[in-house]
Amino acid sequence: MSMQEMTAVITRFQAATDALAALGARLGMGEGDTVAPEILAALDEVLAASGVDGVDGLEPRQRAMMAGLIRTAFAQSADLLGRPTRDAGWSYTDPALLEGQGRASMMMPTLLRGSGEFTDVSSLLDIGTGVGLLAVSAARVWPECAVTGIDVWEPALELARRNVTAAGLDHRIEIRHQDVLDLDEAGRYDCVWLPSFFFGREVLAAALPKIIAATLPGGHVVMAHYEPPPDPLPRTTMRLRTIRDGGTVLDADGAAELLRDAGCQDVHSLPRTRPMPIGFVTGQKA
Repeated sequence: MSMQEMTAVITRFQAATDALAALGARLGMGEGDTVAPEILAALDEVLAASGVDGVDGLEPRQRAMMAGLIRTAFAQSADLLGRPTRDAGWSYTDPALLEGQGRASMMMPTLLRGSGEFTDVSSLLDIGTGVGLLAVSAARVWPECAVTGIDVWEPALELARRNVTAAGLDHRIEIRHQDVLDLDEAGRYDCVWLPSFFFGREVLAAALPKIIAATLPGGHVVMAHYEPPPDPLPRTTMRLRTIRDGGTVLDADGAAELLRDAGCQDVHSLPRTRPMPIGFVTGQKA
C-alpha cells in the first residue's frame, strides 16, 4: 500500500471517529449545559449526515448510558494505541472508562426483564460487577431484589462502593472483593449474571460448577456474549478488544455448550429485543 493509499484510509477512518465523538458529545450534553450555537449546529450537522436523529428524545438515563458506552470505547482505543504491547487482561484505572463501562451495563437488567423470563428476581449475583452500576440498575428493575456484586479489580470496586451508597442502596447491594473461582456459597441466588467477555474460557469452565452450586434449584445462570454483525470490520475489532481485555470470544452455541457441560438444563438463547451486539444464553439449575 502506498503512502497516498494509506492516507486515504486514515482520512476515511478519521471521519467515522469524529462522527462517533460528535454523537458522544451530543448525548453527554445536559439541559443546563451551555455550548456555542455554531458548535451545536455543527454537531447536529454531523449527526444528520450520519443518519442519526432523535437524540433529544432519549431519557436522561438512556443518554448517560449511551454516552458512557462511547467514552469507554474511546478510552479503550486510546489504551490500544498507547500501550499496544501490554499483556491481555483488564487493567484499566481511568475512572471515566470504568464508569462508562458501568453506565453502558445498566441496560442489561431491563433487557432481561423485557425478555419475559425474568419478571421477578429476588436474589442476583453480579459477577464482574465493576463499578456496581449494573447492580444498582438491577435493584431498581426488581424492587425486592437483593444483589451481590463480586469483582477482583479494586479500582473499580472503590467506585462501586461509592455508587451504591450514592444510590441509597447499601441495604440491598453487597459489594465484595472476590474471585469467581473462590465462590463458595450454596443455593443462594435465583439469577446469576455472567459476562463471558470478561473471563477466559478456562476460567468460565472452572467457575461454572461453583456458580451453579451458588444458584437456587430452579434458578438461572445468564451468560452474556458478544454477538457482532456479520461485517468483517466490526467482527474483528470486537474480537481484538475482547481478547486484549482477557475475555472469551463466544457465540451462542459456545455459551450454550459451557452451560450444558456444567449441568444446566433448558439451555436456550433469549430473544433479542434491541439491535445491540450482545446476546444472552440462559440455563436452569435442576
